[in-house]
Amino acid sequence: MTSQEPLLDVRDLEVSFKTDEGRLVAVNGISFGVPKGKTLGIVGESGSGKSVATRALMQLLPSNAKLGAASRIRLTNKAGEVIDVDALPRDGKAIQRIRGGEISMIFQEPMASLSPVWTIGNQFIEVIRLHRKADAAEAREIAIGALERVGVSNPVVRLSQYSHELSGGMRQRAMIAMALATNPSLLIADEPTTALDVTIQAQVIALMNELQQDLGMSIIFITHDMGVIAHVAAEVAVMYLGKIVERGPTEKVIHDPQHPYTRGLLAALPDTENPRARLTPIPGDIPAPMERPAGCPFHPRCASFMAGVCNHAAPAEVSLGGGVAVSCFLFKGVDA
Repeated sequence: MTSQEPLLDVRDLEVSFKTDEGRLVAVNGISFGVPKGKTLGIVGESGSGKSVATRALMQLLPSNAKLGAASRIRLTNKAGEVIDVDALPRDGKAIQRIRGGEISMIFQEPMASLSPVWTIGNQFIEVIRLHRKADAAEAREIAIGALERVGVSNPVVRLSQYSHELSGGMRQRAMIAMALATNPSLLIADEPTTALDVTIQAQVIALMNELQQDLGMSIIFITHDMGVIAHVAAEVAVMYLGKIVERGPTEKVIHDPQHPYTRGLLAALPDTENPRARLTPIPGDIPAPMERPAGCPFHPRCASFMAGVCNHAAPAEVSLGGGVAVSCFLFKGVDA
């Protein structure tokens, strides 16, 4: 695999749920790739479909979820084999080897992921032995090394403790260590800094950047905070109501945003040079997936709304050059 070939290649991903009210489309035909050793940021408000899309990569969706017929999820594993993850049985051994062995995930709130009745060590050893050839003693040594790598003090002591005995920042470091202990090719970080204070956030971001450089793994970093994306991701995809509305190199998207939604997210960030300045929120709220508006999904909240255009049809994605693409009727693209 060359450096240009993606470790993960996702095409036309659609995820829907069968509900009592009808079919709910949470992810509406998105495509993206994650290069080897690079970080892709996925950003958007709650309800945009970020977490559902990434859970689909590991088939970690509830039984009422269904992928679209055209959805393709291809992963190049550690042996260099291309695996069609979307075609694997949801409960089979092949997908179990993907989860943790090839792709690991860390979550926003470790207390919801770490068992309160098992010690940190018991949970570590179970995960390691599931995905690596190691006996209990070897798994314990691997766990100690993983905790040391992420800066957890007294790792031997931590293994005998329960999750409630650790601070929030320490629990998040333990989750990162557990995810890395299986040597995954891809790490999915689902808003891992949201529940932490600013100081711990900065430490976790610095830690993940350092680990990526040391281990050469790929990362998908999910967040609603464009300010965080600037520090972690080389490429960014901006999602709104199940669609990617803008994508491109992070520096270009942040310094010259094109889609009105991206501009709104950046305008809503606090002004570090004038902390007393009023915030500029995006008007309205993201609609529920069952109440998806016709046309461009963002048009009811858009300051650039064009009647008879934006509410009539969904815009196609167009390339603006320099790796930037946007789905908006304001732009005709470089080939137009």
